[in-house]
Amino acid sequence: MGIGKKEFFKRAAKALAGLIDNPLKQVSTNNNYYVNKQFGIILEKPDTWGFVSVNDYERLLDEQIIDEEWVDKEEVAEVVGEPAFIITKYWPDSPENEGKFSPTIGAFITHKSELDFEFDSFEELIELSGEGTAVILKDFREYEIEGPIQISGRKAYIRHASYLFEHLKLNGDVLTRLTVLIIEHNDYYYYINMHDSDEVGENAHNEFQTFMKSIVLI
Repeated sequence: MGIGKKEFFKRAAKALAGLIDNPLKQVSTNNNYYVNKQFGIILEKPDTWGFVSVNDYERLLDEQIIDEEWVDKEEVAEVVGEPAFIITKYWPDSPENEGKFSPTIGAFITHKSELDFEFDSFEELIELSGEGTAVILKDFREYEIEGPIQISGRKAYIRHASYLFEHLKLNGDVLTRLTVLIIEHNDYYYYINMHDSDEVGENAHNEFQTFMKSIVLI
């Protein structure tokens, strides 16, 4: 199980030290820390990386190219919903980053009641979760499922896959590694997607490992 409430809020206070904030606010960021009281999660982003706003995320998603012969982009956005957070290595609006692939971390948190298909176990959900991804992403290939592992005392699995990332501001496709951490916690499933690429010299394996170790759940 995760840590207790007292310890969680003690760590939250430490993460938000020096930040003048509304104590009733459910989501806060401070330097490298992200605290979500609603979903009971604290984590630390890689140093020098930045948090992306929901508005910027929607624009970036709109600029991503997907095979709309099989799936409608607006439908994808509606089904997936807004991310709990998006973290990126390179700020998308900086002129020096124009046309540059950026490693990213994005989290989507889904209540168990919101899933519109049936499954008998967390393990079966893990098996099924790759099917929808394969429809959306170009040349999606799955390699292995790692686990179960423990993240802050909770059962989790890691899916390892790859796909071709297409974006209006990139010159050509980028072979992208997709690492998905899936955690079952309380009545929610946490999908944390990590994207990087050896092809363009943007390997973020070490950053992803450190990031996953930083996750604290209540």
